Amino acid sequence: MVVLAGCASRPTVSGSGVDWAERADSLLQLSRWEASGRIAVKSGAQGGQGNLRWVQDGANGHIGLHGPFGVGAYQIDWNDDDLVVTGKAGEVTMAYAGPDAAEHFLADQLGWSFPAHSTRYWILGVADPRFSSRAEFDADGWLVSLEQNGWFVSYDRFIAADGHWMPRKIVMESERARVKLIIDQWRLDSALLD
Repeated sequence: MVVLAGCASRPTVSGSGVDWAERADSLLQLSRWEASGRIAVKSGAQGGQGNLRWVQDGANGHIGLHGPFGVGAYQIDWNDDDLVVTGKAGEVTMAYAGPDAAEHFLADQLGWSFPAHSTRYWILGVADPRFSSRAEFDADGWLVSLEQNGWFVSYDRFIAADGHWMPRKIVMESERARVKLIIDQWRLDSALLD
């Protein structure tokens, strides 16, 4: 356990602290969620940033990426079997098939491997249940970091959303890359039906 004193970016919760195992179980049960915010990616001298809207509905995912002022807008849609990328005008620019379609797409586009499937869990603040992981918590039980499959994922802030505390600032790092997410808004399960 890592102890971080005086960390104002984590909410103060009365009582014995956060039951992270219970929280993780609850989040893994979510069938639908949406996160909107910003993303920045850096690998060596290359990098970029933009706006992000991610909707996950079971195995089906949708990410809308938009650069500054809407330049370079892309929609990425996937399920367990394929991935399709459409451009700003709705034209299909790429398509990939197979269970690792998202990973193949990202490797082709970025030139390095990125665990897209695991990221759908990491963004929620839980480990990918398919792999072993190492987690660190502060004295109040708040998740500070995860290590999984060669990636170090740190969590700096949490925000309240639909009865859950959700990550606000997430940084994912490997030997080759750094991906930073700032989530401005979360919508979970029942809130998406409104």
